[in-house]
Amino acid sequence: MMKTIDVPIKSISDVKRSPMNIFKEADEKQNGVYIFNRDSIAGVMLTQKQYEDMSNEIELLYDKIDELVALQRINDDTPQTYSDYEVRGEAANAPVIIDENDGWE
Repeated sequence: MMKTIDVPIKSISDVKRSPMNIFKEADEKQNGVYIFNRDSIAGVMLTQKQYEDMSNEIELLYDKIDELVALQRINDDTPQTYSDYEVRGEAANAPVIIDENDGWE
């Protein structure tokens, strides 16, 4: 996870001069390096591993959120339900056609 205190700072000129040095610093400090363009942040440089680790962590957190939402819905004593018409619209009013030869048993 990226720290917010003592974050390394470099300029766009530093990136142009030696981008590999910035990646090396990001790796050594185990942190992203803020890249400034004049007085504002233009971006953050991370190593490939830092980026992939961060992406994986975000994906795991989304999975945990999904699990918690599902668990909350399962434990809800008054779940919100929807009618067939609310879900499918006009298709809910169409006649049901059963094909005996559709391959399903």
